[in-house]
Amino acid sequence: MKIHYETFSECGPRRKNEDYIAVRELPEHERLVFVLCDGMGGHDSGEVASKLVAEHICNYWVKNPKRPDSEKKILDACKETMIAFNNKSRVEMGTTMALVAIEGNKALLAHCGDSRIYFVRNHNIIYQSTDHVALTPEGWPIITRAFFTGRNHFTPDIKEMQLEIGDIILLCSDGVYGNGKWSNLRDILTNAAISASPLTDIERMASEKTYDNYSAILIRVCEDETENKTDSTYSDCTVS
Repeated sequence: MKIHYETFSECGPRRKNEDYIAVRELPEHERLVFVLCDGMGGHDSGEVASKLVAEHICNYWVKNPKRPDSEKKILDACKETMIAFNNKSRVEMGTTMALVAIEGNKALLAHCGDSRIYFVRNHNIIYQSTDHVALTPEGWPIITRAFFTGRNHFTPDIKEMQLEIGDIILLCSDGVYGNGKWSNLRDILTNAAISASPLTDIERMASEKTYDNYSAILIRVCEDETENKTDSTYSDCTVS
């Protein structure tokens, strides 16, 4: 099988883009790791937080090439990242995290916060991550699990999936599905065909009436003979 992926990350109406995407390909070990982080609004240095977490977790994969992907590997990467995060923090800062690690035909999905992961098979969403969000007594949503300075509530939920030809995985920040856009996103994902990526439709939909940064990684599992595209945000990696 061949793994194809595309990305976008847009500032939207915000003054700066606090979303960050990092990807590492390790074809010699049949591995890829994708991380999307959304710096938490209302806190300082959101763009610093999101980049630090995404890059540090991805670099953990590069620095541990012989270690098979596992739940323990993700947890260890997150613990090391939290140490680096606290050492870097000069002010309070925070970020969500969504991760997909692929090794062979196995995918590990992990997240903390309200950045989401969707797993689509045969036009059905068979897995959707659950937001780590609660409401204050006043009705305001707050993120209950994230990388946040001086706090230990960063342990991600982790799900293992076996990959099949035709599977689609989407990682996205809340700027993609929020503000009443969830039903439109669901329709795009469940109507998506393996021969035509829905990412352009997702990006167009996310840009409409947006209030936030919006970013996404779209991963498709294809047959080896699938034709490669020539796009600066498009890449592929063959796995067994």
